[in-house]
Amino acid sequence: MYRYEDRTKLLNEITRYSKTICGIQSLLLVGSGSSGFRDELSDLDLLIVVKNSEDAGLIHDRLKEYIHQHFHVLKKKVYRHEEDIFVTCFFFDDFLELDLGVWSKSKLRATKPHWKVLFDRENDEIDRLLEESLSSLNASEINAAVKDSLSFIWQFFRSAAVALKRQQYIKALKDIDFIRDQIIRLLCIQNGINYDFDKSIDHLDSPFTPKLKRTYEVKMNDKSIKTVLFEIMDLYFDVVGDMGNEDKKIIQPFLYEMLTR
Repeated sequence: MYRYEDRTKLLNEITRYSKTICGIQSLLLVGSGSSGFRDELSDLDLLIVVKNSEDAGLIHDRLKEYIHQHFHVLKKKVYRHEEDIFVTCFFFDDFLELDLGVWSKSKLRATKPHWKVLFDRENDEIDRLLEESLSSLNASEINAAVKDSLSFIWQFFRSAAVALKRQQYIKALKDIDFIRDQIIRLLCIQNGINYDFDKSIDHLDSPFTPKLKRTYEVKMNDKSIKTVLFEIMDLYFDVVGDMGNEDKKIIQPFLYEMLTR
């Protein structure tokens, strides 16, 4: 099991090496570590900000190679979210875990409410950009989130209805959970929150939250799950507004036909 000193050594080594790569503008400590680790066994979450988008892949590879050369990595998993956004999860032989993000500056946004800039070659630019991203969700970004949700939500309403018809209650509730998560995400984004949706929703002052809470009151039977599914449908389309009118014309009759005949 790793010690506090092991985590500090890893942090210091990555910080030192990052400063030698001219394409890296900034290194940030994110998550709980940004305000002081909760305990000596907390994981390490770091974010590398790359000046130029086209350099993100190469810099990501250099960092991976450096970590493999200087530390004993048991397992790693790379997630490439976009051409210039990487997150690599490292698991070391002493059970220390590192989540290392590599983002281009052009895509930078705050995904957590807290961070600590370890270095920035351009004074406080990165800190300023992150602060601005927390409060700069404009109408086009909100509409894009709604449009994205509408592009796939139909299949989950359909799947929930079919599962309920077959008395596959757990499957139906899993699909309802997914739709509910979309509602939570959209409510948060509409209220200027683009991080930690599950934590933020409890503190959101919205006329929709009482309705959302009621959808958690469900029993494992046809009548109860059917009621919740219709409540979720009404709430979802209330939240997405007029953009969802055409989808509602398809989904609402389908659910009524499937579940009320």
